[in-house]
Amino acid sequence: MARKAIPWLALIVACCLTGCASSARAVAPKDASTTAVTPPLESESLTSGGHVRTYLLYVPPNDSKKHPLTLVLVYHGATDTAINATTETNLLSVDEQRHNMILAFLQGYDDTWNEGAGDTPAHAAGINDVAFTSAVLGAIESKYTVDLRRVVATGASNGALLTELLGCRLAANLTLIVPVEGQLPVVVSGSCRPSVPISVYEVHGTADEDIPYGGGRFYGIGGGTTVLSAPASVARWAALDDCSKRAPTSQSGVYVLTGFTGCRQRVTVTLNSVQGGQHVWPPNFAQLVLNAATSLPATRVAVKP
Repeated sequence: MARKAIPWLALIVACCLTGCASSARAVAPKDASTTAVTPPLESESLTSGGHVRTYLLYVPPNDSKKHPLTLVLVYHGATDTAINATTETNLLSVDEQRHNMILAFLQGYDDTWNEGAGDTPAHAAGINDVAFTSAVLGAIESKYTVDLRRVVATGASNGALLTELLGCRLAANLTLIVPVEGQLPVVVSGSCRPSVPISVYEVHGTADEDIPYGGGRFYGIGGGTTVLSAPASVARWAALDDCSKRAPTSQSGVYVLTGFTGCRQRVTVTLNSVQGGQHVWPPNFAQLVLNAATSLPATRVAVKP
C-alpha cells in the first residue's frame, strides 16, 4: 500500500484543475460547512481486483493508538470525487475534528461505484467495490486502533446505493450504514441477506428529484435503476434485522425521525426524512453521523476482515 501526505491546499488546487464541480447526478456541496480547515490527509492506495484503488485518509493527529476510534468510510456520488466529499460532508470541519474519528474518503472507479443494481462505468468494468471496501477496512484496522463497535459506511446518491449493498454483504465487518439520498434498489433488496444484524440510519430529502423519496425508476449514470421508497427501504431493513416495534415519529427542525426498535442484537433502524431536502448532503451531516455512531449498542462488534 502506497502512502504520501497531501497538503490541503494541494487538494483545493487539484480540484480546480480537474473540474470538480458536481454534475446533476453528483451530490453538491451547497449545504456543507464552509469552515476553513487544514487537516493532515494522507493519500493511500492498494490493489483490489487487479486495479489500483485509492482513498484519502484522515487520522486525528493526537491519536496514540491506545484509544479505539470510530471509523467512518465515505463514498461520493456518481461523477463526484473523494476530494469533493471531504468538504461536502463537513466531516473535516474544525468542529468535527475534535470528535477523534478516523475518516476514509474512498475514490470510485471512473468516479462511480458498482452498487449491484445499475450499469455505471464501475459496473461495466466489473469492479468489485465490496471487495475494495473490505481491503480498505483491513488496511486501516491493521494499522490503527479502531473501535469495532463503531465502524460506519456512509455514501450519497450512487455512493448511498453502494452503502446499501455493503449493509447486505459486509454486515459482519460494519456496525452502521448511513445511506444519503439513495434507497435500497429493488434487485438488491430481494437478495439482501446480512450475516448479522446491522444498524441503519437512512437520510432522504422529501423533495429529491434525482432519486425520488417515493421510490421507483430513476435515470442516473449508466441508466439508473429502480429503488424502494424511503419508508419502504427502512421497513425492509427493519424486517431483515427482525425489529419488533416502530417507534413514534419525532421532529427536530427539518428532520423527521421514524425509528424501529426491538431488533436483534439491539441494533436500530431509523429513517431521517429531511423536509424539503433535495439531492444533497444534508445540513449538519457530520453531527448526524456522530449521533448515530455514538448511540450504537455496545453488544454489536464488527469482525475484522
